[in-house]
Amino acid sequence: MTAEEIVEKIKSSMGEDVQSAEVNLGDAVVHLAPESLPKVAEFLKSDPDLAFDYLSDIRGVDYLNMEREPRFEAVYELHSMEKNQSVRIRVGIGEENPSVPTVTHLWSSAVYPEREIFDMFGINIEGLEDKRRLIMPETWEGHPLRKDYPLVWEDIAFTHNRDFKKELVKESPAKR
Repeated sequence: MTAEEIVEKIKSSMGEDVQSAEVNLGDAVVHLAPESLPKVAEFLKSDPDLAFDYLSDIRGVDYLNMEREPRFEAVYELHSMEKNQSVRIRVGIGEENPSVPTVTHLWSSAVYPEREIFDMFGINIEGLEDKRRLIMPETWEGHPLRKDYPLVWEDIAFTHNRDFKKELVKESPAKR
């Protein structure tokens, strides 16, 4: 199937669950609301003409400084190994209580990317069993990939400012 045929099949089969769909630079792209994700994802995996059996990636996006709503987006990259075709699912997520349903029941490879989206963007993944932080320490406050996350700067000890952080500068071993 071509990207255009994939888009048409998804639009005609899923109807109101699809907010919009297009072919962008040769890629089939489908835009969904979070509540439509489980139903559409199940269709994409189980339909024999599509058979999107491989989830290669899930990314989070923060559009804070752009003129668009919703602020967040989760982007899913799906591939069909048998059909050699792909589709990109873009799920818009609002700023108030951002959340999206898990897809781990369909693709077990979603566990770690979903944990990363929670850890780095603070987007709640509904139905995800393991909600521990993946990258940041458990005691970390905030979500570093949000565009409103405060940046902090720290001076680094170089040879020209060794006295700045004496406790970090190791002394040279004694020569024999």
